[in-house]
Amino acid sequence: MNNLIIIPLLVPLLAGLLTVIVKSYRREIAICATAISAVITYMLAYYSIDNMFVINFGGWRPPYGIQFAGDFLSLSLSAVSLTLTSLILLYGLHRPEEENVKLSFVLFLLVGVNGSFLTADIFNLFVQFEVMLLASFVLMAIGNRSIQFKASIPYIVINIVGSWVFLAAIAMTYSLYGTLSFAHLAGRVQEHGMSYHVVLIAMLYLLVFALKSALILFMWLPKSYAVLSTENSAIFSALLTKVGVYAMIRFFTVVFSVHSELIHQLIMFSSIITMIIGCIGVLAYRSIKYMICYQIILSIGIIIFGLATDTQAGLQGAFLYLLNDMLIKGLLFLAAGLIIRELHINSIRRSHGLIKKYPALAVIFFLVTLTIGGVPPFGGFAGKLLIIKAGLEDESYIGTVILILSSLIALYALLRMFIRVFLGEPTEEKRSQVYIHQYVAMASLFVLSLCVSLFAQPLLEMISHVQVEQYISTLMDGGER
Repeated sequence: MNNLIIIPLLVPLLAGLLTVIVKSYRREIAICATAISAVITYMLAYYSIDNMFVINFGGWRPPYGIQFAGDFLSLSLSAVSLTLTSLILLYGLHRPEEENVKLSFVLFLLVGVNGSFLTADIFNLFVQFEVMLLASFVLMAIGNRSIQFKASIPYIVINIVGSWVFLAAIAMTYSLYGTLSFAHLAGRVQEHGMSYHVVLIAMLYLLVFALKSALILFMWLPKSYAVLSTENSAIFSALLTKVGVYAMIRFFTVVFSVHSELIHQLIMFSSIITMIIGCIGVLAYRSIKYMICYQIILSIGIIIFGLATDTQAGLQGAFLYLLNDMLIKGLLFLAAGLIIRELHINSIRRSHGLIKKYPALAVIFFLVTLTIGGVPPFGGFAGKLLIIKAGLEDESYIGTVILILSSLIALYALLRMFIRVFLGEPTEEKRSQVYIHQYVAMASLFVLSLCVSLFAQPLLEMISHVQVEQYISTLMDGGER
């Protein structure tokens, strides 16, 4: 049964290859493949609560072989990424066939994302990052507009630099410890402690994951994401930055679990500055896509603040908020894309009065606003409440106050957008048709986000079974019990 954890990679890979070959029904193939693999992955996540899945490729145990591991954390994130991609593809079901030629790269990107969630080896994490990034380069650079190609340049340069730093950190890690396995490294770091060499390596990994997740180093994100198509921007915002966040959580709870005051303070400082940057961005811009891009940056700061508290409540809150944020940011970009692409509204400089003609879209956008603001009982509430509790436990009062203020600012910014876009007298601007499957996709994402809050207690009980010591020991045993 351990072999089943390659399904989140294998099915999208095969579907991606199939969509290269076939000339029609590409989107339908991609939707079915991601939906079926999502259902299987949810089942695997449930079974992993008591028995973590481990697969040693070729029968070689670490540190000699490639090892994949699926616990509740990694498998639930993989399941959500598959579900999200399936719904985003459903949203674009009406697109003409010639617009579906890049669906193969969406599926290849998903292979890299899920591989990053499931790997238990640093070098293989680097490989999965590269798979993900190569697919994202194609999706970002290939388009009909020169502005899209120009915006892809800083994205590509930043990620290439990040890959070089990642390789340097991997080389230093192997030269110091002779292994790149999560489990072996965790044991050797605990044995030798956080020497200045280890702190330097940990700082390099922090830099890499900060580049990938837009933690402080955010400059590439707004310009790059703002020029993408609706579906691609939703996938990028929901998945790519979250992989960097997940890697950071894994590294600084498993590999570098020995407490280092310097690393702790760096993560805390980075999260606070990122929240401040996000607040400034959502208040300063009037462009709808730019405002939403800074909402992504703000949410990254909130999740990493939960990690920085180094408490159980903080990690649990970060997990819940991460699950919710993947869903709700994808939904936010879909709703915004509908407003921008189909309804031809790019700015909130004046009122447009859409609520009379598109009441369902107005309701969805308003519910998303409440969710991102952390209003109970919506999806963002449970995770944010736990992170605030963790901040108080850690006596990080400044960061906690900034988190609360940033949530209020995010709520205010989206309410202002809602008022300008949906309220007021209707304008005579050109309008396009909104399809029922677009509403179905957006409503489904909202319901899933709501479930994160409504079922927060069972989710927390499940995640409580994910213990660092058990994770390490299972990897060391090669999954044998």
